[in-house]
Amino acid sequence: MLLALVETVNAIVAPSRAPSEKDWVAAAAEVRKGFRSGDLIVASPAWADPLMRVQLGDLVPVEVAGRMDAAPFARIWEISQRGARATDTAGARAAESSRHGALTVKRWEKRPARVTFDFLAEWRRASVSIVIADGTEVPCTLGSDRWQCVRGVSIGPEILEIDTTLRYGLGVEPVEGMTLVLEYKDIQLADELVVATGLHNVWLRKSGDGKVRMRVLMNGRELGENGAIEATSASGWSLRRFDTSQIPRTSVTWRFEITVDKAHARHLGFTAEARNP
Repeated sequence: MLLALVETVNAIVAPSRAPSEKDWVAAAAEVRKGFRSGDLIVASPAWADPLMRVQLGDLVPVEVAGRMDAAPFARIWEISQRGARATDTAGARAAESSRHGALTVKRWEKRPARVTFDFLAEWRRASVSIVIADGTEVPCTLGSDRWQCVRGVSIGPEILEIDTTLRYGLGVEPVEGMTLVLEYKDIQLADELVVATGLHNVWLRKSGDGKVRMRVLMNGRELGENGAIEATSASGWSLRRFDTSQIPRTSVTWRFEITVDKAHARHLGFTAEARNP
């Protein structure tokens, strides 16, 4: 009886607590007033992101909406409701705050990571090839928007759905018994390499159970104490950081090797950045 009463009251009260269109318009105006190029805008809870982009989508380009994480952003505008806080603001301090009906606008500030090389943005600089079962390495061909390889394998920038969130990354459907290789030569070493991986499309994740593995090598030496990065149906959007701060600064060759044990319904999305935190 008590539970039914609580649910009835919630059903009546909840709509009155929801932000109105007027609230969103006012909150968006506050953000626009102080927005600077390079700022990040987020909604909290995350499910309100589409509502935020109705008002401010022109300030959230695809590359920002599908970002790896928020580390490179010094200023973050958060539009929140019901006391929620975006994970993107972790470690930041609130510089200003204002209330707009059921919405709160906060500007967060933090020390940003400096990206020295963006592997996604510079995807055309890679040398891409397929290593077949007998060890022969077959070069891929660079097209207008993707690399095209043997056996119908291709790789290029895509808008992806990973862990129910928009991500922008390099997308590929690997083939069993083959290794897809991306090499970036003469890249200036930074303090760390950050690699993000995940499997695209909720329906594909449900229908397949294979593991996609990625080995990361610097000048031919594999990095990482825990071995290769693995993307599975349950791994979500996963970040792996490789500390290179103690290695003398020089230009290096980064090599990413991608394999899969069961290729059915495996569509990998990934990106990487060299950073100085």
